[in-house]
Amino acid sequence: MLIAALLAEERKKVLDALKDELRRRNYLPIVFDFENAGNKSVDETVNLLARMSRFVVADITDAKSIPQELRGIVPDNPNVPIVPLIWKEQREYGMFDFFRAFPWVLPLHEYESPEILLENIIPIIAPDRAESNEQRGKQ
Repeated sequence: MLIAALLAEERKKVLDALKDELRRRNYLPIVFDFENAGNKSVDETVNLLARMSRFVVADITDAKSIPQELRGIVPDNPNVPIVPLIWKEQREYGMFDFFRAFPWVLPLHEYESPEILLENIIPIIAPDRAESNEQRGKQ
């Protein structure tokens, strides 16, 4: 899965906690920091990573590059759920409503700490495999 954000130090701590928890659950999270993207074609790189991901976590806190990247990812990738996050003290950027029309964009999750984020997000994006296997057996 892809975790995309402009990683200010306080956001980096939160997303690192998410990345570490996902690794403990046998996922391979890729954190893409737009600030350190260098000379690479950011759009192409992010779109390629998103298409290969099971889901995308997008932190829209202090949204700068994320809106552009989501425009490139969301409309053409209905099989890739998008999990938008935002720091509780901020509001989403004005054009974020555009993405609510796509059913694969999950509700916006506010967070104030890594612990609260993990408590609310992990059951949605990375349920325990035992629970998943149990559910499949009931179908």
